[in-house]
Amino acid sequence: MEGEALYALLLVAICTGWLLGRSGSRSIKLPPRQTRDIFHEYFVGLNYLLNDEPDEAIDTFIKALEINGETVETHLALGALLRRRGKVDKAIKVHQALLARSGLEASLADAARLQLAKDYISGGLLDRAERLLTELAQGKTEGKWEALPLLVSIYQLEKEWHRAITCTRELLSHSAYRRSAEWNARMVHYHCEIAEGLLVEGQLNEARQQLRRGAGFQRHHLRASLLTARLEHESGNFNGAIRECRRIAEHRPGFVSQLVDVLAASYSELGHEGELIKFLDGFLEKQANPVALQLMTRLIAETEGAERAIQYVRRHLAAQPSLAAVAELLEFELEANQFEPAMLSDIEKIREVLLAHLAKQLGFQCGYCGYEARQLFWLCPGCHRWDSILPKLEKER
Repeated sequence: MEGEALYALLLVAICTGWLLGRSGSRSIKLPPRQTRDIFHEYFVGLNYLLNDEPDEAIDTFIKALEINGETVETHLALGALLRRRGKVDKAIKVHQALLARSGLEASLADAARLQLAKDYISGGLLDRAERLLTELAQGKTEGKWEALPLLVSIYQLEKEWHRAITCTRELLSHSAYRRSAEWNARMVHYHCEIAEGLLVEGQLNEARQQLRRGAGFQRHHLRASLLTARLEHESGNFNGAIRECRRIAEHRPGFVSQLVDVLAASYSELGHEGELIKFLDGFLEKQANPVALQLMTRLIAETEGAERAIQYVRRHLAAQPSLAAVAELLEFELEANQFEPAMLSDIEKIREVLLAHLAKQLGFQCGYCGYEARQLFWLCPGCHRWDSILPKLEKER
């Protein structure tokens, strides 16, 4: 009933606005019979609402649509309400009826086009929305600055990154957006999206150019830094890759799981596994990270033997008790057959429970909408915010 009450209030507001518009304007007069017809349609619509038939009420209202300066904004509000309640086809009807009226002020016509474009986006009619928004974006009115963000959102959905960059660059020319950290970060992501595709294709120089362009909008952006480390490794600049990885680990330790492969491979290419062990040891003294701990213990086991790995995990467990350390210790002790045969089954079950719990800890979660994922998304699939998803370990800290 809440929705019907809102519709009723809007109808009353429209009817009141229509009356005020008629009484306050001497230049617009309707014949008595036409006036009675309009009133009749409004009361028929109200009767439908009272009988819990909102769809019929809306159709009746649209049929009786009479626009003047006092009712346009109310009609826009009604259309927006219909869209939010999932009645996109009804919202489209209202906004199309507004645009069909002659003599509509330019600012009100722009507002109606914006609302109609939002209707189309909600209904998945992106091509129609794009045409409307492109017309507004090419104009000189204030509607341009409201159309550009919507146009960018369409290009994001369609993964048209070059077009998204063009629109966002124009948006950043406006004083209201120029210093926006959010929109500058978006530009970095758009360049990173292109750079990732180029990296897959082996076009390293072109990918480097995209990352440099992105750096012009925000330096040391996390995603750009991770891609830079990967790019340096692919280019054979292993020292450069290591420097970038270590800088990320220092400033964003929760994202170590995203860089350990590149870090380990770069140290391996240089034959400096001992330096990697030293770095990981220092890192783990400050941060409890299951992925780093696992890499560390595997390296020690490979270079110094399983017994030394067990000793290291025990020391780490005494200094920084954690479930990850317990799971690692159990794994090595199981491999070394340090348990009685009767206990093996129970120990393996305990380890499985620990690993299942750690898998949940190593997931990712959006700080705004709570969306959870097993992999890192730069754009949250839930609330469509950039950079809102964090490793759960970092989020908890």
